[in-house]
Amino acid sequence: MYEDWFAAMAKDPDMPTPEEVNAIKEFINGQVDADTAAKQCTSRISLEEKSPDPTLIWSFLASLAVEFFDTQDKVVELLAAIKRLPNPIRDGKEHKIYSERTFSDLGYFRADFGDYFRGLKFADPASFHYGSKVPVLISWARVNALSARLTTNLVQDFRRYALDTIEDALDEKYLKESRTREFFLPAAANQIIFASYPLWNLRNDSEVEGRMDAVLEWNRWKTAFEGLAENAEVSHETRAILRQAVAAMETVAQDPERDEWQGKLVQYQASLTAAKES
Repeated sequence: MYEDWFAAMAKDPDMPTPEEVNAIKEFINGQVDADTAAKQCTSRISLEEKSPDPTLIWSFLASLAVEFFDTQDKVVELLAAIKRLPNPIRDGKEHKIYSERTFSDLGYFRADFGDYFRGLKFADPASFHYGSKVPVLISWARVNALSARLTTNLVQDFRRYALDTIEDALDEKYLKESRTREFFLPAAANQIIFASYPLWNLRNDSEVEGRMDAVLEWNRWKTAFEGLAENAEVSHETRAILRQAVAAMETVAQDPERDEWQGKLVQYQASLTAAKES
């Protein structure tokens, strides 16, 4: 299914090497496990003498997950496996890219992904972003699903993106126009569907206090999505995904283990703090 795309990427000098592309392809196709693919697609980076640079891998994986929506879980799994790799050692210390460890923190992934995310947000919804065959209207919804999955699996914490997308979707200036309404609502719904647990746990996050009332916001989102899901001015497809978002909110609210994600987040944040101090 992905053969032509992978073949084209392997020939592109601005993409990872053919060997790295092939390692990722074999994982996506189920031929190797995540840990094996992680080692194979980063081995060259680990051996770079001065400054190991994984950014081509990061961009490639984000593009893959948006181009082929059904690869997103596998892409998140592979990134999680890369985080488990030993970091390259330079001058007796773990190599870092702007204070982020090369593999353990996915050095520069956050900045690289942020550029991609914002590029899609401000692009013409009818256009195609940087040679993609998927229109921006769909890519924007998909990149929000990807950021939500990365957050839920604690590969990165992109809850700020989720909040921004949801707020944009419920902004009256966007809701009153069909073009912007159909652009922002599916993206916001994907944030809820794929990051319902992280968003629920905003109410347990001390960093949120003073910035927003997470309980009131959650209830406001749910009420707004319920109303929009029944609004005849909203397209049938968008109403369907909004209903999925409402169902996800109801599921997490009823889950007795819904607060456990916060404990995992605390451990994740502690590891980042320790890395910066080392």
